[in-house]
Amino acid sequence: MIGRHIKLYLAMQSANLRSHMAYPLNFAIGVLSITFLGLSFILVSWVITQKVPIINGWSTYELIFMTSLWRTTHGIFIAFFVQCWFLDSLIRNGEFDRFLVRPLNPLFSFAAFNIQIYGFGDMLAGLIGLAVSMAHIPDWTFGKIAYLLVIVISGAAIEWSLQMLIGCMVFWTLQGGAMRHILDQLLAQFTRYPLSIYNRSLQVLLTFILPVAFISYYPSSFLLGNRPDGAFSPLLIYFTPLVALVLVSVTYFVWTKSLNAYKGAGS
Repeated sequence: MIGRHIKLYLAMQSANLRSHMAYPLNFAIGVLSITFLGLSFILVSWVITQKVPIINGWSTYELIFMTSLWRTTHGIFIAFFVQCWFLDSLIRNGEFDRFLVRPLNPLFSFAAFNIQIYGFGDMLAGLIGLAVSMAHIPDWTFGKIAYLLVIVISGAAIEWSLQMLIGCMVFWTLQGGAMRHILDQLLAQFTRYPLSIYNRSLQVLLTFILPVAFISYYPSSFLLGNRPDGAFSPLLIYFTPLVALVLVSVTYFVWTKSLNAYKGAGS
């Protein structure tokens, strides 16, 4: 069953990708422009550390690693799951119903109906940043690199879960733009620097309420050997995969309840 869904998902996304690549020059320009934009955000960390070489125990390339880690996971989200940003318009315009009448799980059908090429630009920028920073950080082993792959997938799952939970609100409110904007700002601003530089209230928010710290800060602390100074238990650096699993499970439960509450665009 899982293998069948994977093959079907790959087939559907391949078709979506081919439609975008019908105009190769436009495709290349779109990806490269977002790559350069992503690299410019990563470069900000380098510029800042030229004036302040160490930020709360984190060096230049460690900060670049942390920023690039989020950029990579964010790119995966944008490429494959950004459609949850448009859930409110799909519901208001009556287009969401098509996912309910297909002989597929509605969540699977919804996840596979679109691919966004700009996400590949973000992924490429993040991977370049990771490669550059890792070249300047010693003690990388095969085990650490394998775990980094797990972290990237887990981070993308965490962002997808948070975005989908906000998206599910629109089944009742028909609007989710304000909350999505807040989450986007939290992701863009607070995944670039150590959590320990922020006050306790923000640490609580980013760890236990909207746990974006598990996308880049805590896994970077584990992989780079930095301990989360003052940011709760040191055991949290190991929890990113578990947090991802819990959030995905909660998201699927909320999604199911949301579908039960959905009565159609005209009601």
